[in-house]
Amino acid sequence: MDLRQLKQLWKEHGFRPNKRLGQNFLIDKNVRDNILRALSLDESGTVVEIGSGFGVMSFALAERCGKLFAVEKDSRICEIMGPYFRGAENLKLVHADILEVDICGLAKQGERITVFGNIPYYISTPVIERMIEQRRCVGSVHIVIQEELADRIVSPPGSRVYGSVSCYIQFYTRPKKLFRIKKNSFYPRPKVDSCLLSLEMLPEPSVRVKDEALMFKIIRKAFSQRRKKIINPLSDRTFTSINRTGWEELLNRCRIDPANRAENLSLSDYARLADAVGETVSP
Repeated sequence: MDLRQLKQLWKEHGFRPNKRLGQNFLIDKNVRDNILRALSLDESGTVVEIGSGFGVMSFALAERCGKLFAVEKDSRICEIMGPYFRGAENLKLVHADILEVDICGLAKQGERITVFGNIPYYISTPVIERMIEQRRCVGSVHIVIQEELADRIVSPPGSRVYGSVSCYIQFYTRPKKLFRIKKNSFYPRPKVDSCLLSLEMLPEPSVRVKDEALMFKIIRKAFSQRRKKIINPLSDRTFTSINRTGWEELLNRCRIDPANRAENLSLSDYARLADAVGETVSP
C-alpha cells in the first residue's frame, strides 16, 4: 500500500494517526523488501508482528511464514483492517497490547518464534524487556526503532551512550544494527531517523554470574551517577553493611579501579563484582 492508497483508505474511514500511540506507518516498499530479506523467515515458522497497522509488512510476512499473528493495539485500525486480514489463511489479527500478550502461548511445541515490529519510541525498551522475559520461546526480534536508542543498545563499554540498558540487553541477546531507515520512509514523518535492529536471543547469558538480580542492582546504581567515579554511587547506601572502604577493597579485589566510571566497566566486570558482593553480604 503506497501513500496515495493509504490516504484514500484513511479518507474512506475517517481515520487520523494517533500521536499518543506514536503512529508512523511505513510507506517505502524498498525498505519493506530490505526488512524481509533481513528476517530470513522459515516458511513453516511462526511470526509475531508488533503493530500491524495497515498491513504494509503483514501480508508480505504472511507469504513467507507458516503463521503470522498481527498484534495491533488500535481498535480503529483493527476495525478497518479486519476484513482485509481475514482473506489470508495464515494471518490472524490480534487486537491487544503487545506488553500483555503471552507470546509463548502462540508458539508451537518447542518452537522459537520470530518477532518483528515498527515500535514507537516510548515503548521500545518495555517491548524489548517483554520479549527477553519470554525468551524461552522467542528466537529473534527484529524491530524498527529510533536510531539513537539502537546506538545505546549496541554500544560497547567506554562509549558515552553505554549504560544500564546496554548491559541488560547484551546480557540476554546479541544485538546488531542492520541498516538505517530515513524518516521520509514513514507517514506521518517522524522527527528522527530509525534503523532496523536485530536481537538474537542467546541460549545462555553472555556472562556467568551467580545472582543476576544483584548484578543488575549494582549496574543500575553505578549508572545512576555515570559521570562520577564508580565508588561514589555504590557507596551511597546501596548496601548498608558495605562502607566506602569496603567497596574499595571489593573493587580492587575484582581488578576494577575505584576511580573508573560506570561506563568503563564491561558485563564481565560487573559479574565479578556482583559475585564478590554476594560472598560478602546479603543485599
